[in-house]
Amino acid sequence: MLKMNFNGMTRVIMLVISLLTMNLQTAIAADQETIAEAASGLKMRSIGPALMGGRIADIAIHPDKGSTWFVAVGSGGVWKTINAGVTFTPVFDDEGSYSIGDVTIDPNNPDVVWVGTGENVSGRHVGWGDGVYKSTDAGKSWTNVGLKKSEHIGKILIDPRDSNVVYVAAEGPLWSAGGERGLYKSSNGGVSWDLVLEIDENTGVTDIEFNPVNPDVIYAAAYERRRHIWGLMAGGPKGGIYKSTDAGASWKKKESGLPEGDVGKIGLAVTPADPGLVYATIEADEENKGFYRSTDQGESWTKKNSYISGGTGPHYYQEIEASPQTAELVYQMDVFLHVTRDGGENIDYLGTGREKHSDNHALWIDPEDDLHLLAGTDAGLYETFDQGITWRHFPNLPISQFYKVAVDSASPFYNIMVGAQDLGTLLGPSRTMITEGVRNQDWYVPLGADGYGVAFDPEDNNIGYMEYQQGYMFRHYRDNNELVHIQPQPAPGDAPERWNWDTPILISPHEPKRIYVGSQRVWRSDDRGDSWRPVSRDLTTNTNRYELPYRGRVWSVDDLHDNDAMSKYATITAISESPVSEGVIYTGSDDGLIHVTANGGDTWQRAKDLPDLPGRIFINDIEASLFDADTVFAVADVHKLGDFSPYIFVSNNQGRNWRSITGDLPAGMIIWAIQQDHENPDLLFAAAEYGVYFTTNGGTNWHRVAGAPTIAFRDLKLQRRDNDLVGATFGRGVYILDDYSALRSMATDGFGNGATLFPVRDAWWYIPSAPSQAVGMPTLGSDSFATPNPEFGATFTYYLDKDFKSSKLERKSREESLRGDGKNIPFPGWERLGEEALETEPRVLILVSDSQDNPVRWIEASAKKGTHRFSWDLRFPAPDAIDLSTPEFVPPWAGSSKGPLASPGSYSAQLYALIGDRVQPLDEAQRFTVKPVQAASGGINYAEVAAYQQASSVLIRKVIDANEELGRTQELLKHMKAAAINAPGAAPSLFTRLDAFGAELGRLETRLTGDRVRGRLSETSIPSIYGRAYNAANNWDTTRPATATQKADFEIATNEFAIFEDNLEALLTGQLAQLEADLKAAGAPSWR
Repeated sequence: MLKMNFNGMTRVIMLVISLLTMNLQTAIAADQETIAEAASGLKMRSIGPALMGGRIADIAIHPDKGSTWFVAVGSGGVWKTINAGVTFTPVFDDEGSYSIGDVTIDPNNPDVVWVGTGENVSGRHVGWGDGVYKSTDAGKSWTNVGLKKSEHIGKILIDPRDSNVVYVAAEGPLWSAGGERGLYKSSNGGVSWDLVLEIDENTGVTDIEFNPVNPDVIYAAAYERRRHIWGLMAGGPKGGIYKSTDAGASWKKKESGLPEGDVGKIGLAVTPADPGLVYATIEADEENKGFYRSTDQGESWTKKNSYISGGTGPHYYQEIEASPQTAELVYQMDVFLHVTRDGGENIDYLGTGREKHSDNHALWIDPEDDLHLLAGTDAGLYETFDQGITWRHFPNLPISQFYKVAVDSASPFYNIMVGAQDLGTLLGPSRTMITEGVRNQDWYVPLGADGYGVAFDPEDNNIGYMEYQQGYMFRHYRDNNELVHIQPQPAPGDAPERWNWDTPILISPHEPKRIYVGSQRVWRSDDRGDSWRPVSRDLTTNTNRYELPYRGRVWSVDDLHDNDAMSKYATITAISESPVSEGVIYTGSDDGLIHVTANGGDTWQRAKDLPDLPGRIFINDIEASLFDADTVFAVADVHKLGDFSPYIFVSNNQGRNWRSITGDLPAGMIIWAIQQDHENPDLLFAAAEYGVYFTTNGGTNWHRVAGAPTIAFRDLKLQRRDNDLVGATFGRGVYILDDYSALRSMATDGFGNGATLFPVRDAWWYIPSAPSQAVGMPTLGSDSFATPNPEFGATFTYYLDKDFKSSKLERKSREESLRGDGKNIPFPGWERLGEEALETEPRVLILVSDSQDNPVRWIEASAKKGTHRFSWDLRFPAPDAIDLSTPEFVPPWAGSSKGPLASPGSYSAQLYALIGDRVQPLDEAQRFTVKPVQAASGGINYAEVAAYQQASSVLIRKVIDANEELGRTQELLKHMKAAAINAPGAAPSLFTRLDAFGAELGRLETRLTGDRVRGRLSETSIPSIYGRAYNAANNWDTTRPATATQKADFEIATNEFAIFEDNLEALLTGQLAQLEADLKAAGAPSWR
């Protein structure tokens, strides 16, 4: 019996523990849900740039509206213009992929647009797609219609006779076998797909063409390729040209005149100018590669030229476009555009290569005028009207692809340096002191080629470090824009250095002059790169890439390897030194090794392999903890072996053991970089394939940072002074999360149980300037590109844990719930309805007070649940009269009303809720400092400057009040005159007295606001009280003291207004009061 009781008690205890555990887990989950919901109110902002664009994959032009274009960005979504490129709008930001291979407009219904995701290049850096998308409303919305495992789409064709018939050339996965590859056909507009040309698990289709007069005849280019970390096998025996004469039901591989061995990428072209012609550019061995032509609809072929696309490799270009008008005019995509005007007999450069950017990927030829071309390059979009003699660039597409980012500590706003795909190294501001934000002209490019690793000297913002591919690194001086080449060189007898395409560069956190870079070994400089010494042995596997397999076997060195434009293999990819302990250095490599030294490189130990991962993975990032010398974070990348999973690890013993902190990151979300907050060791940020993620609990739970489109972030840095997160995207420029410090508060216990006003960052005090005559720079036109700054002033961030609703809205919410349950809804009662009619909507306000707790400004904010940001413009309220009307037109030079400056100093912000007759503080006040950008000098006292401005504001407000009173009195006089006519007992003198009163008002008005008679005739008059007061107050857009003239006008206006006030008071309390009494006595009807 006792045993049974004990067992029963045990079961009860276990049940209680289980319930407590479930409740605890629920509480934890709820906390994370609250954090995710609250953090969604903190949004990243884009700073461009757009001056150099980014890689364009395809271009589609509306068949009936030549000014409507869709532009497929290889690594930046789809953009649309309806004004021939004056402005562009992204239309694919919320979809599942940013990597685009093709965009096609239905020729029968141009509102139907098809997009194939997954760029059709095979570069080391390329993204991948998730199938085919279709829009039926000209790009407003999209539906994924399948082929999600295709990963790379080469082309989409729509049967011009039947829009339901669609063909998709699917290249298939680049890094693995299988997937969905080959030529797919839909006969029902994408509802279902049939694989009509299947070759094998390694071979897809990269290009397709219809016969121009018979769409049942289809030409298809099969493409066999495989890329891994160590290289690209760019072709194979299954590639070639196929033809169908029955709309894809059957196929024949064409051989007559074509290469017999392995082939790589093939580009096809046809022309309605001669439907029997088919052109092909074929990657093959030296003997067989070249430009081919068929004159019998692809049945037999003749090699016309040995030229194929080169540079980065045929895989990167190797597309051709034939003129619809001139049969023998064909263009080939390449580093520099090539052209043949005789059907391939002769192929030459189009132009000198200096008319526009290189690396061409897409070309549209105007079907009505083959002088008119649009070209898509690695630097964006270009247009020519003279067949390539001259080009214009579209500098309004912020689609640059960035690999690495660095931030400096410049004041008031830090600068950003980024290494870009094919655009060099760019340097620009995080924000500016002008009203227009960050413009294209605020960026410059100190180094060309491809840009990769970047760093700012932490002590000297004049010095930066940058590089282009293969570790060619430079020290840059901003003051004269000079570059000094500083790449380390091996000593005589040393093995050749192997540099990664994106060589890591690190400035020691302990000594700014000390730099580390990595080849296969670590190099150290103690003089900013003037001299170097190796401080490690080879820290890689030192593997010969040509001994590694593709598609299950090792290939001959003479096969179609394409390793020209990529990293050497077995190289260091990441370096990090502990900021806690000097000389503790970690490295990671592209073949999966992690090493550590605790003595500055005297000895190195190989860390334990990361758990549950295959060999030869890519270490994307290594970051030493900011808090513990033994703790290090590692980011692993396995996507080039076909695994897109996220992998983040932490070791607390210098790599002897590892623990995954991938947590609940989404599947298919490879990670590129990681950063740790400098105050909370558990607050981590990850740059991921589809956004930036953060965790507040060391990696158990991750949440996406809001504000950016679907895009890869290849790198991120934290600007610690400003608590900003800066992310480098691979196709949408740079994004910044301003002041992420609220995330620290969200990580604290109890967050979400009430409203929170987060700590306020100190605000810079200056006057934003307006370039180009007016805000918005209208002189420059609509294609002038700029991204907005954050709102000027002190920014307040707060969280509300609930909506603040009126009692009426609360009643309606309860009634809605009852209605949903099908229950009766009780009548609320007349008294309740009456109270609701008198009730105002709840409001949330922020009160700014000075250091003495004197109120400065009320700011109305949002009363909705969630996180919100509002800014105070560092001014007192404007003295202007309230005008709630909306003008039909506002010229660009007409700014909004603003008040005088508040002085630099200490302030506080307090959050309030106004609910009915209650004023409720919602959280403790937060103090912050307003700091001048320029320290006061030359005897200037900023407090006195602000005091004068406030005094002039008081004067202006009094003058405006008096003018408003005059206006009201003049309007009242109109009513009084009308009433006098209807007053039976009015004496004749009453009419003349009213007229005299009006004349006196006019004379007062002239004294106050100026002589309107002279003004109507465009003649000057003596300064009025208002004119002098306005001149006295016309220094609110400067931090400098008022001029002597302004001060004199202030005194004159003050004195004259005092007399005016007395005169007006006497007029209103004397004459006006008597006139109204006489009107009433005369029996006049109501006039007020």
